[in-house]
Amino acid sequence: MKYKMLEGTSWTPGGEFINIDPEVCTGCRDCVKVCPGGVITMVNGKAKAVKYENCCECASCWFVCTIGAIKFSYPKGGTGRKYRWG
Repeated sequence: MKYKMLEGTSWTPGGEFINIDPEVCTGCRDCVKVCPGGVITMVNGKAKAVKYENCCECASCWFVCTIGAIKFSYPKGGTGRKYRWG
């Protein structure tokens, strides 16, 4: 499946850098609501990161999760979203 990227950006696969603990997640959907890229969806009443290629690496999901179910780390090794400008 090919994803449309904004002009001036590209994506380099880099693994799962958003980890959501289903044992801790309460299903509040706050992370789903705040994610500008639609990376997180609900699966069986729990949040799950599924579209890493849409992540703009803002960490909003991590900031909004007050119970600590989300572990976010910036992609390592030059992976993630690359910007040509700014």
